[in-house]
Amino acid sequence: MIELKHKNCFITGAASGIGRSFAIALAKEGMNLFITDIDMENLKKTKSEIESLGVRVYANKCDVSSFEDLECSANEFYSKLGSLDLLINNAGIVISGTLLELELEDWKKVLDVNLWSIIHSIKVFLPRMLERKSGHIVNVASAAGIFGSTEPLPYITSKFAVVGISEALFGRLRSYGINVSVIVPSYVRTDIFSNLNLKYPKKLLDAFGKEKLEEIYKSILNEMSGKAMHPDRAVKKYISGIKKNQLYIFDTRVSLTLLALKGKPQEFEEFLINYHKNSNNVSREQFLKFGINVDDYDLYQ
Repeated sequence: MIELKHKNCFITGAASGIGRSFAIALAKEGMNLFITDIDMENLKKTKSEIESLGVRVYANKCDVSSFEDLECSANEFYSKLGSLDLLINNAGIVISGTLLELELEDWKKVLDVNLWSIIHSIKVFLPRMLERKSGHIVNVASAAGIFGSTEPLPYITSKFAVVGISEALFGRLRSYGINVSVIVPSYVRTDIFSNLNLKYPKKLLDAFGKEKLEEIYKSILNEMSGKAMHPDRAVKKYISGIKKNQLYIFDTRVSLTLLALKGKPQEFEEFLINYHKNSNNVSREQFLKFGINVDDYDLYQ
């Protein structure tokens, strides 16, 4: 999708983070926008910032896990802007915890937002895109969708599925004039992890209490956030990839290296083992700062 000016875009999850940065950056490119999110308060702030940029912008509250909600927003989009040129499926959530702490309902919530929202979106928008034989679908995955980091498993599972469905759509829709891209963010400074629903390991909860664990995990997340890429910087790279009609769009070469490494199975297996060890070491060091040796607590026994 080389030209963005005067084109129309529909974005989910635009109240904050990558979605918000996308909306503002695309408005600066001259695109008209229909932005959605379940967080209407912050979505209105995004809309207010865009209104000064001289493009048409509409905001609608939408729970993307509900097909009816997304269908309603799509109908509203068509009534306001008429045709769809760029669809960005960005909404996502995280529920974190060990396999023992996570309930089936936790898995369902994550898959409903991270995966089923995209299925809903395709079901709603694709027929008209096929009629026009044009348009560009962009699905936001994660580096967690190209290599199986240790946790959170529902999030990783959903993002692997997003990569898979994007690859399949890319191959199927190209001959119909529809481009498909999958964005693979590395670690970008967004609210998704700071607002995550964390299921604390029962052994640690019993030993130290919720207040102490919240203090520890907040410290870990703050340190990680300080090293993360700002979403505005990441989105510049994503838009460049969209303009080039790339299937995979990365914000760092590390993710590209990981993808290439999967072509060498034995080396990739060794990488996964070492990654798990390093991840455990980082967690151990963080807890030791608070005088806790997590080696004393086997979280899977």
